[in-house]
Amino acid sequence: MNREKIICIECESEYFKDSSEMTDLCPDCAHKLYDYPNCEHEFENGNCSKCGWNGKTSKYLT
Repeated sequence: MNREKIICIECESEYFKDSSEMTDLCPDCAHKLYDYPNCEHEFENGNCSKCGWNGKTSKYLT
């Protein structure tokens, strides 16, 4: 399956567009900022195999 990747406007991480409930935010930032459900990440080769996130976080979020 070839899923479209986009860049999160908050943390600048790549993620699969269809993996987040918010437009322009990765699942992790959507969770931290707006309490949306987060992906249960399974990292493989540096990226989550479920949502595509690479683990990068915003300098404004801890």
